[in-house]
Amino acid sequence: MAEAYKNAGLDVTNTETDLYQCPASTEAIIKTIRITNVDGTNADTISCKITNSSNTKIAHIASTINVPADSSIELAGESIIILEAQDKVRLTGGAASGDLEAFISVVEIS
Repeated sequence: MAEAYKNAGLDVTNTETDLYQCPASTEAIIKTIRITNVDGTNADTISCKITNSSNTKIAHIASTINVPADSSIELAGESIIILEAQDKVRLTGGAASGDLEAFISVVEIS
């Protein structure tokens, strides 16, 4: 079994978007999902869900969680989140402006 450490980032808007998709024939362990609000004035909200490759929801990780201005939150926390082949991490913010930035770090196992 080979392990590879991967990172991805995304400017989050109010359109649901993939932050990360686990490759085919691979499993992944999520180490962190960090959401940062770079707006110095306004709070925003974040929703995060895990889906299969067809975007069918498997589970919500967060649902309209408040992210205060100039702060970061951790969505994975102390949890161990396992993704199967082609599962996705999808994010939706509350604002169209892209004031939220997302970062994910995973270990891929193939």
